[in-house]
Amino acid sequence: MYKDVGMAAWVRRWWHQPGQYDWLSDYLAAHHLQRFSRILIASVVIILGVVPLVMLFSPSGPQGEVHRTAAIVMSALSFGGACVWLVGWPSRRQSALMAVGANAGVTLACLIAGTPATGLLACATFAPIAGYVGLYHSGRLLAATLVNAILTTVLAGVRIAAAGDTAMAIGHVLGVLIAVLAVPFGSQLLLHLLSLDARMSNTDPLTGLRNRRGYDEAALKLIAAADRPHSQWLAVILIDLDGFKQINDAHGHGYGDTVLVAVADNLRRASAMNSVVARLGGEEFLIAELIEPDDAEDTAERFRTAVATAPGDVTASVGLATMALTDIDSGATAALTELVHAADAAMYDAKRAGGNQSRHRATTSTT
Repeated sequence: MYKDVGMAAWVRRWWHQPGQYDWLSDYLAAHHLQRFSRILIASVVIILGVVPLVMLFSPSGPQGEVHRTAAIVMSALSFGGACVWLVGWPSRRQSALMAVGANAGVTLACLIAGTPATGLLACATFAPIAGYVGLYHSGRLLAATLVNAILTTVLAGVRIAAAGDTAMAIGHVLGVLIAVLAVPFGSQLLLHLLSLDARMSNTDPLTGLRNRRGYDEAALKLIAAADRPHSQWLAVILIDLDGFKQINDAHGHGYGDTVLVAVADNLRRASAMNSVVARLGGEEFLIAELIEPDDAEDTAERFRTAVATAPGDVTASVGLATMALTDIDSGATAALTELVHAADAAMYDAKRAGGNQSRHRATTSTT
């Protein structure tokens, strides 16, 4: 009974699983794999579009003017889809529509094939389509793809059996169905491993900077490795881009991501050698750096200028909080938390003052 309940719960989670298109798109972009993925997908789509044209010259291909015209239209639509991938990364809606169109195209190819065996062979094309849907889109769209693939494949097998070769029909149907079912679930296993890698990673997938987890670990190491002269302070700088929502609204999220990457690069270049630079998410960045007491204002301005010189006419409100290293010995984790809160408050002081400014708050003790 418990196994049945567990299986039912797993099926419900799988059915309601949201699409991973946006997350996976960002993951590929962060690892500089989008261009390779676009070319790979476009190449597959082009090859699939060539097949109906080649089959026009085969006795096993579509027969009659209507079927031959349908094959030509299918090829043209495939080439159009390939062009979408070659031009740029499509939206989630465009991707889903192309997946639905590919499903319909393969089903049509099976129906207009000149021989039942050719129609069954065309069903193997469902495997890469289901694999793509399983990797990028929701469980519901994958379920619809698999149901369509199974029904179409069984129909093609029935046509072969009706022609007198039942054994061939059963053998080929089972072979095609194994491929069609194995590929998407293999894709979902890959997706699980990628998402696990992202969750365990200390790196922000878009900018390549540390994420909050990576920041906390690296900042603790920075404190532990630092010498303790009385003059040295730990500075925590919180940076929030001004009016970033308006940038996204005016130019789109793709442009906004480009700005974030440019800002991240500038902050990395502006930081000291042993500093910790992180993106908290959205348009917020967090930096930990060892400075001298008199350098606080200059440090905040250095990072404000680094943002202002990035492409995209973007500015930032910068909050900086400092604490003497001698005050941190007893509790580095608590000190980091206190400094982040103080830097956050200083950043909001700068934002309330009109933005494109920096503010400094000094803290003295963690106890």
